[in-house]
Amino acid sequence: MKRILSITLLSGAAILYHCQAAAQSVTDTLKEITIKVTNLHCGNDMPTIKKKLLNEPGVEEIRFTDIAGETSVFTIRYHTSAISQGEIEKAIESTPGCDNKDETPYRVKHSRTRKRNP
Repeated sequence: MKRILSITLLSGAAILYHCQAAAQSVTDTLKEITIKVTNLHCGNDMPTIKKKLLNEPGVEEIRFTDIAGETSVFTIRYHTSAISQGEIEKAIESTPGCDNKDETPYRVKHSRTRKRNP
């Protein structure tokens, strides 16, 4: 019985050590991206999105431009080990509107690559 317990404990310790080593080997970089957000209608929209993003794990800093039409550009610094650009974009698009909390009006505008004719 003692032998089984010892083997179990040693196996558990080996697995824990392996998991810890794998977690430490994940590279964390601080990355900065710019994201164009559309469907903004008032001056409160950008701070609403900023507040939502600052509550996401790994997001360090957010800056935004004034509204031009219905668009603003957000510059976001984040840790790649904690969150991805895709998750940031989903967080923006799931942010409730400042006028109606039941709506999620904000959209990330992706740049299109133009095809060249030879």
